Amino acid sequence: MEVSDIMLLSMGVLIVWFGCIWNMFIILVLTLEYRRSQSLQLYEVIVMLISICNLILEVASICWFFVFFLSLCLSVGKLFFQVTETLLLFLPKVVIWLTAWLCFIYCVKIIKVNWGFFLQLKQKISLVVKIMATGMVVMCFVISLPVNFIINFRPNTTEVCRKYHMITNNTEMNTIYSTVISFFTSLMPLILMLLSCFSIVIFLCQHSRNMDKNINSSSSSRNEAHTAVAIMLFSLTALFIICAGAALPINIQVGLGQYSTRRIIAITQALYSAGSPVILIMGTVKLRKSFINFCSINHCKLHSNTL
Repeated sequence: MEVSDIMLLSMGVLIVWFGCIWNMFIILVLTLEYRRSQSLQLYEVIVMLISICNLILEVASICWFFVFFLSLCLSVGKLFFQVTETLLLFLPKVVIWLTAWLCFIYCVKIIKVNWGFFLQLKQKISLVVKIMATGMVVMCFVISLPVNFIINFRPNTTEVCRKYHMITNNTEMNTIYSTVISFFTSLMPLILMLLSCFSIVIFLCQHSRNMDKNINSSSSSRNEAHTAVAIMLFSLTALFIICAGAALPINIQVGLGQYSTRRIIAITQALYSAGSPVILIMGTVKLRKSFINFCSINHCKLHSNTL
């Protein structure tokens, strides 16, 4: 095991541990909210699904890290890699699309215009998002399935756990597959994120003067909440751009048969799944208040124990 492998494994474990804590916190808070009110708003359902997918992804990632870096692939078998590789490809794509739909939901919720189409969309936003999200999940699952057919161990090689993908000479098909993945699971959700975020910003800027002229406590708090949401959505988009920007050239190399860089993609995926719940907690009023209350309670207990 090389020094670089030790560093990457340590980094991966630390990132996954950090992400599990925050995702479990979100799931716990929203579960308690559902038990209390017997319902969740649409954006809360999306946040809940993002955290559940992130948590499953982190469990799959930590298992994959140890098997990959400790060369335990022959012990766990081919089925383990088929399951984990499918999850590591499927779940990040689902999370990205759910984040894009979260941006879209907030955009429709915040922006107020008298366009007929937009007013109808506001009324049917729940149905539209459910249909589109279901189609997105099916599409991501179909795109993720081909990875099962290129896993093949070669026990006679020196790096059996590092080179377990079948290398094909059909470079054109590999390139097309990588392009399809990048377009439908990276570029399209990114466009939806950016359009939604910039639409919110433009709306807030256009109405900021009216809000200042007719300022009161309710409008001021509403403006602050909308600004916090816009910052949260831009932060999620920026984090995605950073992680996707780092993984895109590596993803292309994987599509061309250079599978040794697969471990870097797993690190960037874990980084997004660990960073996004922090942004969601800071940008969502209910989660932020729950986190502040949690910290206050623990601080009071710590202070009482020191007396």
